[in-house]
Amino acid sequence: MKRICPVVALLVIFVVNSFAQWTPRDRNLSVEMLFPGGRSRALILSFDDGFAEDRQLIGLLNKYKLKGTFHLNTGKFGTPGYITASDVATVYQGHEVSCHGYNHIGLKGLSDTDLIYEIGENRRELEQLSGKVVRGMAYPFGSYDERSLATLRGLGIEYARTVNDTYAFGLPSNFLLWNPSAHMFGQIDYNGNTDVLDMTEYAKFTKLTDDFLASKGLALYYVWGHSWEYKKKWTYVEDFLKRVSNRDDIVNLTNIEMVDYLNAYNDLRISADKTTLYNPSAVDVFIRITNLNAGAEPRSTVLEIKPGATQKLSDH
Repeated sequence: MKRICPVVALLVIFVVNSFAQWTPRDRNLSVEMLFPGGRSRALILSFDDGFAEDRQLIGLLNKYKLKGTFHLNTGKFGTPGYITASDVATVYQGHEVSCHGYNHIGLKGLSDTDLIYEIGENRRELEQLSGKVVRGMAYPFGSYDERSLATLRGLGIEYARTVNDTYAFGLPSNFLLWNPSAHMFGQIDYNGNTDVLDMTEYAKFTKLTDDFLASKGLALYYVWGHSWEYKKKWTYVEDFLKRVSNRDDIVNLTNIEMVDYLNAYNDLRISADKTTLYNPSAVDVFIRITNLNAGAEPRSTVLEIKPGATQKLSDH
């Protein structure tokens, strides 16, 4: 963020000066959201269960300066193959920890009492261990029913990820039914040998990654998986992380960072003529403003609106 601030400052000056030359009759403005830093591509990496292999996965994420969201089952901590409670504040530092149910059981058909325990106790323990407010989850096994959504909201859950891959780069229409782009390396056969890489699924995932990197419009690539799948696939994991890291055109966010950003954009107050914009949130918001009356190739520019700031595009 610090690297682009001088550039953004120049853009703000350019925007104000440029719009100052137009009369209201000249203006036919469109406002488009961009991701933090004025980028058009965003990446979310999301992993479930809290197996011991998370330590190796986080080592790779840290190596490539990436961050992920880890959905953990506190009832499994310290059992064979899983992380320990003390790992939450150490191993996952710099990453988001999120709920995945206390016992990792499907939520579909659960009574409200069991649902409150599975998510409420899971959230309480993660907050106690991490020292941070936990605000989201991933559905265990992708199992849920829509009648439970109100209960989840009451438990302080602001987003919940499904396992319904879209193979697309769209934004979520419902944070509590957030469908990801793709399972890392494609869908796996949970009843088969998950150590073996399915080359057909891998080719499909690689093609989707290529499409994301070549995308021209606003694109959110949401990749999920489990570290226990990668015991014999770490070379492939590292290759993927290397491809999507250290790129100026991609911003890597955790789940909750994306939730906060989208909410901040949606909370922008924009005047009817689109020349006055107020950001009531605590988050920097980036937008692209385009003058659609500027001829065959409409003029566009990027504008950063600081928290609590009002940006006016002057008439004079």
